[in-house]
Amino acid sequence: MSHAYINAAMNAPRNRNIFGAFALMISDDIVRVTSSHAPEAGPTASTLALLAHEPGLSIRTLAIGVGLSHAGSVRLVDRLVADGLIERRGHATDGRTRSLYLTAAGRRASRKVLDARDRIIAEGLSTLSNKELATLTAISERVLRARLKSHEEMYRICRLCGYDACADCPIDAELRQLES
Repeated sequence: MSHAYINAAMNAPRNRNIFGAFALMISDDIVRVTSSHAPEAGPTASTLALLAHEPGLSIRTLAIGVGLSHAGSVRLVDRLVADGLIERRGHATDGRTRSLYLTAAGRRASRKVLDARDRIIAEGLSTLSNKELATLTAISERVLRARLKSHEEMYRICRLCGYDACADCPIDAELRQLES
């Protein structure tokens, strides 16, 4: 065995610990900055970003994505409707279900949230070279694809994604592969 392999194996707990600290730091930064740019704290930023990503979601699917109960999601949607950020429309195929869409004000609020998210991630990764960032991206794509188990999980993973920036989304690609 090579010396590098043995050294990496001996340091595996340290490597996971450092990665965990890195992931938590970036995650905390994302939650802090997106919440500060959303109209209210909590899952509002994720709701706005998710509806920008996939207009027409049902409350049930939104609840999965933002990690709230159905009742909690209904209350959140009620507040965002009252604030003029979301509107309910009839569902295309199910008369009992309402589809959720951002209003013009909701799209502007979502853009602020996603722009703030992008800036904080760029700041967090600014010490990496372009080559290092490409390597980190390739590794991240591989881990994301390997860990994705269901369509519903996609909503949790991508709840604060800037979807228009990800033309070749690894989550979408993996879902297509899982469904075929």
